[in-house]
Amino acid sequence: MSHFFEASIKPRFSETDMRGHINNTVIPVWLADGRAALFREELGCKVPTMVVNLNVDFMRELHWGELVTVRTAVARVGNSSICFQQQLWQNAEQCVQAHTTIVTLDPETRKPIRVPEFERTRLHPYMVIAES
Repeated sequence: MSHFFEASIKPRFSETDMRGHINNTVIPVWLADGRAALFREELGCKVPTMVVNLNVDFMRELHWGELVTVRTAVARVGNSSICFQQQLWQNAEQCVQAHTTIVTLDPETRKPIRVPEFERTRLHPYMVIAES
């Protein structure tokens, strides 16, 4: 069981191919939007971050004209990194599974820093809970 934060995306026509399928290059942008919404709406924090790893599995096509739900959970919080488990859903079907790792950065040196305690505490409700 996981406690996902959910954000909605309204696909734009410009993100499609000639058949109305969402282009695969759009998916990382939508995943970033989901993480940004979590940070903005739930954490209210402004610590700079950088993506250091992104793995995406495409399960079904996404289409223009229907809302997409980005579901974001926290798989692990390390010293300077946060690993997210993310999903994209459309029409009650999971279309994408992704794992994204970000690192927190010092705003001046742009070097990795420890994830602030405030963020650790606020991310806790979104931690992935292993099922028994």
